Amino acid sequence: MKFIIFAGGSGKRFWPISRVKLPKQFVPIINGKSTIQLSVDRLKTDYGLHNIYISTNEKYVSLVKEHIPEFYTSNIITEPARRDLAAAVGLSLIKLRKFGITEPVFIGWADHLIENEGEFHQKIIEAEKSIRQGEYKIVFWGEVPKNANPNLGWMKATNVKNASVAKYEEWIYRPELNKCREMFKSGEWFINTGYFITTIDYLLSIYEKHQPEMYAKLLKIEASINTKRESEILEEIYPTIESISFDEAIGYNIPKEDVGMVISDMGWEDPGSLYALKKHFAPSEKNYIKGNGLLKNTKDSMIFNKEDTKMIVGLDLDEVLIVNTKDVLLITKNHSLKNLKKLLKEFENDDKFKKYL
Repeated sequence: MKFIIFAGGSGKRFWPISRVKLPKQFVPIINGKSTIQLSVDRLKTDYGLHNIYISTNEKYVSLVKEHIPEFYTSNIITEPARRDLAAAVGLSLIKLRKFGITEPVFIGWADHLIENEGEFHQKIIEAEKSIRQGEYKIVFWGEVPKNANPNLGWMKATNVKNASVAKYEEWIYRPELNKCREMFKSGEWFINTGYFITTIDYLLSIYEKHQPEMYAKLLKIEASINTKRESEILEEIYPTIESISFDEAIGYNIPKEDVGMVISDMGWEDPGSLYALKKHFAPSEKNYIKGNGLLKNTKDSMIFNKEDTKMIVGLDLDEVLIVNTKDVLLITKNHSLKNLKKLLKEFENDDKFKKYL
């Protein structure tokens, strides 16, 4: 089995801890380790580094090598431009196909946290077995929810207790809060981790059928791999591929009857937002403080202070996030994080603020 870890995101929802030059997957979070280091660590012992591939933007290759010095350069798949996940996944698949790989592949992300790695490995085994036996053509991965989090994707499954791989029913991305609370109470809905296990040929067949223009461009890139013109063709064609999410381009077009779903309870977290980071270290209404700080008469809040000489104090607060770096101080409510991406877009278009990205 092969593993592709995607590590090309810019981590805007993690700003200002994460920046363009140092996105969140390269930020030390747990015991001085970054999430990309943790992602490789949890796979390399059982499967070996030679079976792991990392997909990232060209400008982050040096960071990959810095964080994982022993990683094989030949297993780093680089994007010359940002074209969203549909293009990134497609590029990785045609690269592996060109290498002659036909076995199942695991698609995962470099910015997640997992507490129970034994459960993680067991679910990989169950999903791979289902694919190899032809029970399903692709297996999604749901995590038992700890709360009604409307900032994540949710998936519904049936036959959960009677089979190691359940039958997938549907998914909803970022449901409204009241709807999310109903889903959480039902016990039928699970958090979409974004992981899945499939085969290269099957997933590329979905590209060919539903994204023919993208697939045609990927084929041109594939034909150039291991030739003198590989870099030239990649630089020429890849930036012209439509920038579209994987879910929209591919995920929603996968026939439901082809999809199975493993359900885990492995302490999975996507610290993709500042509030998710807070929840990981301090669940429920507890507070989390990193660095020099104090919270009084306050609940469900966080101080992340990177300046030792500055004291941050929060008084009478509720769901407030305070992040202090050497050049930016961010104070926001949890429910306002959805506006962060829009704010940073404004920064991109204003020379006064570009330096803070």
